Amino acid sequence: MNGAELLQIAGTVPEDRLPVQEIFGPVPQGEGPYTGRCACFIRLGRCNLHCPPCDSKRTWDTTRYDLAQTCPPRTVEDIVEAVGEHVAGIVVISGGEPLLWQCTAAWHRVLTALPGDVHVETNGTISPNEFTAGRVAHFSVSPKVGRMGAADPAKRRIHPAVLADFAVLARQGRAAFKFVAADAAEVEEAARLVQDHRIPHNRVWIMPLGDDPAAWTAAGRDIVGQVMDHGFNFSGRLHLTLGVR
Repeated sequence: MNGAELLQIAGTVPEDRLPVQEIFGPVPQGEGPYTGRCACFIRLGRCNLHCPPCDSKRTWDTTRYDLAQTCPPRTVEDIVEAVGEHVAGIVVISGGEPLLWQCTAAWHRVLTALPGDVHVETNGTISPNEFTAGRVAHFSVSPKVGRMGAADPAKRRIHPAVLADFAVLARQGRAAFKFVAADAAEVEEAARLVQDHRIPHNRVWIMPLGDDPAAWTAAGRDIVGQVMDHGFNFSGRLHLTLGVR
């Protein structure tokens, strides 16, 4: 997204607030390299992509939801207080696309006030600014391929300069790339992107597509061998397996 588009989205919410769809925890982080870690999640509203299988459509889908109702603006103090009520080892800011808000005063204040290690889950289309990169302990970067990327053109969801920035953080151990794949063809699409953008293989996790345990397990069985052959990591969805958030 360009600066004008970011400002247009940010302008829909007062400068001293962030749109919050939900805050919940403590729960185990269900995906990626921090699977099993005790976490509190802050799910922010608005997104710059439109992924058909997204399990968080309440954060962005204006054709189905009134975002003023599903993601009401909340003050920094309210957000930090709510997080304090959910004792956890890490705080994960998800979305939507959280980095849409990183140029706002509210984002700066929230990141400054939150306790402990803060993680950010992002779609990999916006680079972290200096403040965000300095405060966030870990970025989970999820470029969209296959079915996840079907609603947006490649030029909207794949930004080489941004992926290069996150690849640097990955080599430092501060970022991991997580691709959702439904089948063998989508694993290969992810593998080509990893190769083209020089993303370190040991910092790549492939997660099967599926929003219930049966679907996830079936897709996982189909692709796990291929994931291993590429030297990638396989990501579970622990929260689905356990039936928790």
